[in-house]
Amino acid sequence: MKRTGEACMNRKTICIVLLLIACALPAAAAPVIQLTNDSAFDSYPFWSPDGARIAFVSSDGVHAGIRVMERDGRGLTQVTDDRSWNLFTEFDPWSPDGKKLLFLSDGGRGLDLWTMNPDGTGRVRLTESGCIVPIPGLSGYGADWSADGKRIVYTSCLFDDAAIQEVNLSAIRTEADIWIMDADGGNKKQLTSGGDARLPLWQPQGDRIAYLADRSGNREIWAMQSDGAGETQVTFSEGSVSGYSWSPDGTRIAYVVASPPGTWPEFSLWVIDSDGSGSEQLTTGNRDRSPIWSPDGTRIAFRSESRDRALWVMKSDGSGLAPLGPDNPAYMMHQWSPDGRTIVVSDGNNLYAIPLEDPAAPASPGFEVVSAAGALFLTACLFRLRKQK
Repeated sequence: MKRTGEACMNRKTICIVLLLIACALPAAAAPVIQLTNDSAFDSYPFWSPDGARIAFVSSDGVHAGIRVMERDGRGLTQVTDDRSWNLFTEFDPWSPDGKKLLFLSDGGRGLDLWTMNPDGTGRVRLTESGCIVPIPGLSGYGADWSADGKRIVYTSCLFDDAAIQEVNLSAIRTEADIWIMDADGGNKKQLTSGGDARLPLWQPQGDRIAYLADRSGNREIWAMQSDGAGETQVTFSEGSVSGYSWSPDGTRIAYVVASPPGTWPEFSLWVIDSDGSGSEQLTTGNRDRSPIWSPDGTRIAFRSESRDRALWVMKSDGSGLAPLGPDNPAYMMHQWSPDGRTIVVSDGNNLYAIPLEDPAAPASPGFEVVSAAGALFLTACLFRLRKQK
């Protein structure tokens, strides 16, 4: 009887040990899902507010057009022609209600702002003779919807007509200011006048507008009311701010700081309260860019040019740093889905979806939730122990 009891206990111990091993094994990484696969260069993916569709820019290297597809890559539709330049600015083109897309289109003399329905109908031109050339690039340009979708803030980037007609790049003005207009293009109003303002972003759930300006010597984040009043410098960096994004609730800003000239080139990520207090450095010693907040504001995904993998995710306080998806240094632009369960990325050629195992928080190291295989194994162990009693 003692030997039988020992054998039973040994089997029970083995089952428990194996069960713990099964539970401790890290969960298998979710497979990356390829959404596009053609000869075009697909980039700048943006989720619709309801998460059902993805709009993106597709280029053949000579021209660029806008396409819309379902979140799983089906139902791909070309909504602009591919014989001209149709581009997104650096920010989300979807109106808050998902009924309009804000984009740049070539009217023959540079690019202007337009809106259209997601199926390509109902095109409305918002600006005239903007002369925003796609070459040498759109660096510093930006346009963004207000939270209620009734107004649009944008960078003027007005160039001299002669510079465009004569292809005289030396004559192109470098000045840029922030303007605001109604969603139909009416009631245009200039908000800044220093000629150095760019990349305006509307505060989520608020009436403030952030932007980048060089007026303090470094490029820093500034903020103002939507009528241009109350201009305030938000960041005070040793280097220059090269990019930023509001938290979903509009209370904080994540931003990228380039190291000062003459020092080792580095881009670090910081967060700051919207009133300019509580500045905190999140990363250091690398070239980290493009911080994007999760929809619930608890995490930040970003791209790194010097770490082992291209995309990383961390908690909004800088803790819990973990690689996101498989090692692919080519991954560039990325966007969280509205439900926080998927991130869509571009490698410059195609778009991919990275499903997240747990949208609420990164998995804790060393222990995982029991998988289906573990549950079956536990059931088998319990059945064996019951038979031996």
